[in-house]
Amino acid sequence: MISSRINIDLFPAEGRQWATVAIEGIDDPQIVLAEAIKALSIELLFWQRQGVSDNLPIDLGALEQNPIRTSQPQPISVGNLLGITEEITRDTNDETFDQPTETDSPQIALKRARRWKKSGGLESLQGVDFSGQNLNGIDLSGADLRQCNFEGADLSHANLSGATLVEAILSMATIDHANLSQADLQSATMVEVTLGCANLEGANLSEANLAESNLSEANLRQANLYRTVLSQATLIAVDFSEANLMETNLGEANLCRANFMQSDLTQAFFYEAALEQANLAQATMQHANFSRANLTQANLTEADLSYADFSLANLTDVTLTGTILQDTDFDGAVMPEADDGE
Repeated sequence: MISSRINIDLFPAEGRQWATVAIEGIDDPQIVLAEAIKALSIELLFWQRQGVSDNLPIDLGALEQNPIRTSQPQPISVGNLLGITEEITRDTNDETFDQPTETDSPQIALKRARRWKKSGGLESLQGVDFSGQNLNGIDLSGADLRQCNFEGADLSHANLSGATLVEAILSMATIDHANLSQADLQSATMVEVTLGCANLEGANLSEANLAESNLSEANLRQANLYRTVLSQATLIAVDFSEANLMETNLGEANLCRANFMQSDLTQAFFYEAALEQANLAQATMQHANFSRANLTQANLTEADLSYADFSLANLTDVTLTGTILQDTDFDGAVMPEADDGE
């Protein structure tokens, strides 16, 4: 944040607009001038999009606090600034503006989301704050929602298929029965989120944080969960079949009746996880950690447990038919009876 005072005057000359910029303060003049030009460019772009003629005066509002006059101002062409504003949008966090813009308003954010589909999906919603909003049933399929804030929002039954939610915040959001198939949620913050019965088939959740979340009966078939945090999550009857769970943290998670058939669990962490009646048939579990996990009645048929750690695990009534057990650690584990196919 700069402390210098800035004054920008616009006036028509020779058929176009010109601006004078006066700066007073201890900040680096180049930095202050850059901030002034950025603010001016954003304002011009806004008015240009509203259909205002380039030759009409533009009110810069709060930028005209504490006017400073110079005896010999050096004008710059306002028209030339428009050439660098193609990718600039109004920044709700820009400290150059003293008054909040309309995009700061939760009501405006909600309107933008609801009109997005009707407008053809051309408007960028990147970085918008939707925290606490009721977006139940909204259609944002394919939308660019990276770095958006959905904390505490209601996205139940929403269509977010194919949406980009990279680094988005969805903690404590309710997303039950929502469609997030093929969505990109890489590095998203989703602590204590509710995704019951949600469709996340083929979604990218790599390095996302879903600690203590509830995804019971969700569809994560063929999803990418590389290094995803699901510790202490409720994952009852979740379908992880053919999913990538390499190095995933599932410590102390409730995975009863979860389906991991043909999934990749290489180096995954299942310490003290509940896996009763889980289906791990044909899964790859090399170097995975199942220490102290409860796998009672789990199905490990034709699974690869090479170098995995099952120390102190409960393997009561586990099916191990055709299972690869090369250098697997069962130290202190409760093993199934010999007549169960071992």
